[in-house]
Amino acid sequence: MMFARMLMTRFAFTDKVKRVVDGDDLTFSGHTTSNKPFSITVKLSDANEWINGGMIQSCFPNLTAEQREILMTGNDDEAWNNMFPSEDEE
Repeated sequence: MMFARMLMTRFAFTDKVKRVVDGDDLTFSGHTTSNKPFSITVKLSDANEWINGGMIQSCFPNLTAEQREILMTGNDDEAWNNMFPSEDEE
């Protein structure tokens, strides 16, 4: 199990992201893969649940899909759309 977790390193826990704990909150900040700044604040208890294997959409239901994607991969909507253009854009 530990090996699987090492393979699935989340962007939010890389050295590219600053993490600050303030009371019961945890703020992730940095730049997306599109080099856009971001700052996402979550409850520390929810972050612990995610760290311990919880599904991100269950742990952070109040975040947008884009915010959750940034925490997982660093990709914002612009990066996602560049990787997977809609049929209209092709």
